[in-house]
Amino acid sequence: MSDHYVKVKVQLEQLKSTGEVEEAETAGEEQVPNETPPASLSPLPVALEVRRDASKNPARNYDKSPNTKQDAPVSSHLDNAPSLQVKGTGKVLQEKAEANGNVVTSQPHKDIKSAHSKEDANTLVKKRRPVTVDTSKAKTSLEALKLSIRQLKWKEFPTGRRAACDIYWHGVSFHDNENIVSGQVNKFPGMVEMLRKINLSRAVRTMQELFPEEYNFYPRSWILPEEYQIFATQIRLAKDIDSSSPRPTFIVKPDSGSQGDGIYLIREPSDLRSTSTGAMGGSGAVRQAVVQEYIQRPLLIDKLKFDVRLYVLVRSLDPLEIYVAKEGLSRFCTEPYQEPSTKNMHRVFMHLTNYSLNVQSGNFVHSDSRNTGSKRTFTSVLGRLGAKGADVKRVWSDIIALVIKTVIALVPELKVFYQADIPPGKPGPTC
Repeated sequence: MSDHYVKVKVQLEQLKSTGEVEEAETAGEEQVPNETPPASLSPLPVALEVRRDASKNPARNYDKSPNTKQDAPVSSHLDNAPSLQVKGTGKVLQEKAEANGNVVTSQPHKDIKSAHSKEDANTLVKKRRPVTVDTSKAKTSLEALKLSIRQLKWKEFPTGRRAACDIYWHGVSFHDNENIVSGQVNKFPGMVEMLRKINLSRAVRTMQELFPEEYNFYPRSWILPEEYQIFATQIRLAKDIDSSSPRPTFIVKPDSGSQGDGIYLIREPSDLRSTSTGAMGGSGAVRQAVVQEYIQRPLLIDKLKFDVRLYVLVRSLDPLEIYVAKEGLSRFCTEPYQEPSTKNMHRVFMHLTNYSLNVQSGNFVHSDSRNTGSKRTFTSVLGRLGAKGADVKRVWSDIIALVIKTVIALVPELKVFYQADIPPGKPGPTC
């Protein structure tokens, strides 16, 4: 059976700042404590390492007692900075993807044991009954959920039931519900809130300040309206220092927007749209949004700009366990790309890849083939890149590292949400 996802377990450890590390080295102190730090209101620095089975790739000497499994740490970097590493656990079950110093563990989706721990699966077997799912609060993707329940031979309760269910499926984040005292919920408390553009940007930028080399994949960003003056001042100073350089372009994304609604390009802070009609020249306030430096020379296929949508499942926060689907979706623009100018910045079919926008274009191509059309599979895009000489394994490896680092930026806040909505020691569900 072919693999469907990549599974990564990450061990989070406290890591001191550069200055503290130097002091610790001088004093002979240990830099990384053995205990995992508690959740806090601000993201903690973390150390990551991807681990692989040492019997195949010995690299370091660990405790060689009979009861100790020997692993060799392998750095997982987007660059050569040593400040952040990924530490996974478990043996390589079927396939290794190794590139750019990364080793990830992949395994096939088999049955219910792939979705639950061995203990959970054994409990379900002993019960000798189908898994029960309360979908009364499910909203988005309900048809796909119903299809999955039927395929797994589980039992759905679309209006709920008095007896407890094994799974409670919520369309939005789970929040404290005294009626749910057992079972599992499908979303971590706070996940929806943290994936809003402002909160996500703030979390990643915090990690970027702590580990600039490791988080250099994130473009320069400003949070509006609170950082409007900073944004305007920095752009003005950049022009004053070097007026001969081409002016950068910026993309504005509403905080709670979706499907491309409200996204637009600008050249000047004064071009920002206010809550009232018109640009910032009016009297209205700036809308809540994230403004980022626009990538003016993106990678193109068939002269078209495209994106990649991959699906990531966070199964556990402690220990951090992440699943990344190996197949994804690539969405293509429907007009050949040109670098932004005052004449084309408004052309959404050229600059924005959102399906909901481009499907309205007369150039949108519906295709049953995975390799053509305005929506294609991620693997077909990797194939095109490989045919052009790209190191596909390295691309995939860097994507995994990017996913892990983004999730890590969210973990501290998610732990706070979790403990607030599902306090330790109080009867309630798990995630």
